[in-house]
Order: sequence, then C-alpha cells, then structure tokens
Amino acid sequence: DGYGCGALELAKTLQSQGAAAIAVAVADEGIELRKAGITMPIIVLNPRIRNYSLMLKYRLEPEIYSLELLHDLYENLRMSSYSGMRVHLKLDTGMHRLGFSRGQLPQVVEVLAEYPGVEVGSVFSHLATADCFDMNDYTQYQLDYFADCVRYLRANLGENIKAHILNTAGILRYPEHHYDFARLGIGLYGLPVLNDGSEKEIRPVAALYSTVIAVASRHKGDSIGYGRRGRVDCEREIATVPIGYADGIDRHLGNGNAQFVVNGKRCPTIGNICMDICMIDVTGTGAKVGDRVEIFGHDVPLTELSDTLGTIPYEILTSISPRVKRVYYRE
Repeated sequence: DGYGCGALELAKTLQSQGAAAIAVAVADEGIELRKAGITMPIIVLNPRIRNYSLMLKYRLEPEIYSLELLHDLYENLRMSSYSGMRVHLKLDTGMHRLGFSRGQLPQVVEVLAEYPGVEVGSVFSHLATADCFDMNDYTQYQLDYFADCVRYLRANLGENIKAHILNTAGILRYPEHHYDFARLGIGLYGLPVLNDGSEKEIRPVAALYSTVIAVASRHKGDSIGYGRRGRVDCEREIATVPIGYADGIDRHLGNGNAQFVVNGKRCPTIGNICMDICMIDVTGTGAKVGDRVEIFGHDVPLTELSDTLGTIPYEILTSISPRVKRVYYRE
C-alpha cells in the first residue's frame, strides 16, 4: 500500500513522473490499481495464486522464484490458452528468502525454451546488507554472484534481458551496478537508510497529525488511563487525542515513551495508549480543543519513534491503519 501512504496516489504520481514500473506484494493490489486506471507495468512479487487468468486479464507480471512455480504457471497458462505473459526471474544471491541459485539456471533456461510464449521481462535480486558498512564484503559477493548469473542468462536467453539489483542503499553506494533499473524503496518516502550525511537533501513525504478533543486539569494523585499507569505528581493539564493503537500508535509509546508536539512544544504521553485514544501532558502549551497534534513529521522525526520502539521506520509507516485519513499535497 505504498509503504502505508496509499498505493493509488503513489502509483498515479509515479506514472505521471515516468517511472518504468511499479511492484506490488500480491495480485489483488495490482488488480485494484488496474481498475483505478493505472496502466504502467506492474510486477507482482508474491504471485502464488491459482487464478493466473486474472493476472493475464489485468496485465500483471509475476515474479518467478522456483522451478515449481514456473511449471505451475506454465500449466495454468496452457489450460487458459494464453497468448503470452511477461515474467521476472528472481535470483537468490545471498538474501536466502526466495529465488533461483546459479546452479539452477540451466534448468530454468531449459524450461523456458519449452514455452516461447513467455517473455522474461527482467532478472533481479535483492541486497541483504547494502546499508551495513561493516558487511561490504558480503554485498560485493552478492553483486559478483548476480553479475555471473546475468551473464549466463543473457548468453542463453538473449542479451536484451534487463537486470536490476539495487535498493535504496544500493543506489546510494553502488551506482556502478545500476544495470537497467533500480528499485527505490524507503528513499522514495524521504527517509534515510545510511545515516552518514549522504541523504541530507531528502525530506520525508509523510507526516501524521491528530487533534486535541479535550483538555482537563488534573490534580496531584490523579491517575490517567487503563491500569492507572499514568500518575499526576502536581497540577497538570492533560489533553485527550483521538488516535490509538488501532490507528498504528504502538502501546509502547505510552507512559512518557514518546512526545508529540502541540503549539510547537513537546508533550509527553501519559498513561497507556488506548485503542482509539491517547493522553498527553500539555501543561504550559496553552493547548485547547481543536489544536493540531503532530505524532511524527517536521518536529518529531519518524526515526525518533522507530528508535524508541527498537524497530525501523518502515514498520511504523506500514502500521498506520487504513482508517486514518490520508490527505495529499502536490508541490
């Protein structure tokens, strides 16, 4: 879903800006984009479905990562009297998730030769350690392994087969291995992956805001929220904000573990995060009902929340619930 930012709006923007293709996780995502008017090539990275006719109907291009899947695809296409499909071959160069090994490629070539109606759109792999400066040797091993595979496939399937292996960190660190495409991931959303100063020109594209819906004075000894986990040690102003863990605000951000911003001032959470609501200490901010609350954005970097939770920004972005309204601005 566009890293939680909304697949359709992202796809429309990328299509208008001339991106070569987009990738989705599952076929249903691609079908929704086609129905919404997206015409650019769509690669499906997890195509393990039985209804390949839908992929043909909506011109989706599956990733093929095993001989079993390749045979299954061909059998389904044969039964559907297919006229042709473009696929993308996934190579396992060291991530060890999915993909063909170098030793399997002769079999891949042999099987592909039996089905001339299937076009290989590209061959690709994924880097496991491109953002790890202490594992440069492993990244280089992957790049060398991939280069050997590409040479073999181009020699046996045609020199025009396109290749790609770079993710966001790879784009920044290994431009000499660009090949034909590069797959910009979290970098598209303006979030750093290297933290070495090389990404200082990029800006986050997403911010999360809510609104103060109540402000009340609480007195020394008062408790806040479930389990009375929040405690007031003196006269405080406590605001209620209509956003909670059902919206993607992790419960571990409660009890002062996160600070949101109201009127330019940081306000710590107090008490447990509830399903649809959380409370923050707005003492001294002059906060009133209707004031905007920044959960993350200009004043609260997304990386601050991910560091607090011991995770990565990807998880926080993709955890924001679909019920949270997305508002888009185009510069």
